Amino acid sequence: MRHVGRLGDYLSEKRDPLLALGRAIDFASAMAGDWGDEKVASRMNGLKQDVASLDDYEVHLSDKVQFLLDAMVGLIGISQNDIFKILTIVSIVGIPPTLIAGIYGMNFKTMPEYDWASGYPYGLAKIAFSAIIPLVGSSGGVGSKYRDLSPW
Repeated sequence: MRHVGRLGDYLSEKRDPLLALGRAIDFASAMAGDWGDEKVASRMNGLKQDVASLDDYEVHLSDKVQFLLDAMVGLIGISQNDIFKILTIVSIVGIPPTLIAGIYGMNFKTMPEYDWASGYPYGLAKIAFSAIIPLVGSSGGVGSKYRDLSPW
């Protein structure tokens, strides 16, 4: 992307002298009529046409460079969108287990699971299922909609 940007800078650097040359030729062409030499006037017209064609070509190249820059920015935007989709899936999968672990980590005395013999495995199973359910989901759920974006 830097290379394309440098090409755009290079073209803009070349455009300024080209425009100055075109103005100088216009001025000299206007003065050529006072000199009365038909040969000089025809050469000035030829130079004018050459500068105009170079200017048109420079505009064409600048448009190409701008198109490449726009395309590159678009591709970067698309890849960033894909990354944010994956991060959204990770957050949807990660928030419920974190919530459940946070609740069980508060150590309330009135939680009946603490007195059960299998209370700890029950809590771990609850955390695991809360992470799996969003991935499996229904047909309209996160798991089915973005399954092709999953890095696993």
